[in-house]
Amino acid sequence: MKIISISDLMGPDWPFLGPHDTGASLSWATHSGVPRNTLERRIRRPHLGRYRAAWTAVQQARAVPDALLVSHLPLMAAATNVLRRRICPDAPHIGFSFNFTDLPTGARRRYLSRALRGMTEYVVYSRFERDLYPAHFDLDPALFRFLPWAMEAPRPGPHNPTGLTGDYLCAIGGEGRDYALLARVMRDLPQIAMVVVARPYSIAGIDFPDNVRVFTNLPLDQTWRVACDSGGLVVPLVSPDTACGHITLVGAQLLGIPLLVTRSRGVEDYVTDGDTARLVTAGDAHDLTRAITALHEDRAGARARAAAAQTKARHNNDPSRWLAYFQEHKQRLGL
Repeated sequence: MKIISISDLMGPDWPFLGPHDTGASLSWATHSGVPRNTLERRIRRPHLGRYRAAWTAVQQARAVPDALLVSHLPLMAAATNVLRRRICPDAPHIGFSFNFTDLPTGARRRYLSRALRGMTEYVVYSRFERDLYPAHFDLDPALFRFLPWAMEAPRPGPHNPTGLTGDYLCAIGGEGRDYALLARVMRDLPQIAMVVVARPYSIAGIDFPDNVRVFTNLPLDQTWRVACDSGGLVVPLVSPDTACGHITLVGAQLLGIPLLVTRSRGVEDYVTDGDTARLVTAGDAHDLTRAITALHEDRAGARARAAAAQTKARHNNDPSRWLAYFQEHKQRLGL
C-alpha cells in the first residue's frame, strides 16, 4: 500500500512515518502545500499551495492502484476530498490530525460539512473530539477514530535564550492558550520567575509583569531547552472544552518535565490529576495561583509525577502506534 501524505505545514521532504517503517511494509510519498513560489506566497485566499498539493496527490492516487490518501488537518482534508470525489472516487482517504482550535460556524461550517463527506476515516487525538466533530459537521460518527498523539522525544538544543540561572517555570505553545489569565496570576507571584514561549498572535495585547520573560517564534530546539531547564511547564487552556496542547503535553512527558494543565475534555486522555500532572479549573485565577505556587515549591512531588508521565508516554505515544494503525488499515482494505 502506498501512503500519499498531504500537508500544509510540512515541507516536501517530510517522510511522515517512513523512518519508523523499518520493515518497509508500506511505501510513502509526500505532497506539501507550503507555498513554493511568489504567487503562492502572495495569494493567501484561496490557499494556492494547498490546492496544488491536493491536486498532485489525487492525480498520483489515480495512477496507483493501492494508494491511500492521508491528508493532515481539516482544511487540507476538505480540499483533497473535493478533488478525490471528482477524479478518483474509489481511492480511500483518511483525514489525519482532524483538529480545530475553534469550531467553524456559518458558511465555513456548511462548506466543510459538504466537502468532508465520503471520506474513509477521520483520526482525532482525543475521545472528546471523536464525539464532537461528527455532530458539528453532520458526519458519520462510526468513521471517527481516536489515536493518541504520537511523537519522538524532542531534542533540546544547547542554548537557553533566557539567560536565567535560577529556578523558573515556563509555558510554551500558541493554540488555545489563556495567557491573559497567566499574566494576571504571575503579577501576584513576583517571587516566581516565568518564561513564556508563544506565537505573537497568542499573546497580542497582554501586559505581562516583570517576572515573566516572553519569547516568540523561537526555534524548537531552544524552546525545548527552555522547558527542560525549567522546574515545570504550565499549559493554561482557555476552556474546559479546548482540544489543544497535545504536542506540548506529550513532548514534556517524554522529556520528564513536570506539568500543570488546565482541566479540559480535550486533553483528559493525556493527564491525570495527582498522578501525571497537576490539573486546574479553566479561568480560575485562585486555583491557578495555588497550583503554580505548589509546583514551584514541591519539586519532589513534581518530579514523581513527571516520572510517572514519562513511563506512560513512552508506551502510549510512540510513533509505532500510528504505524500499526496504517498496517491494520492495509489489512482492512485487503491491500
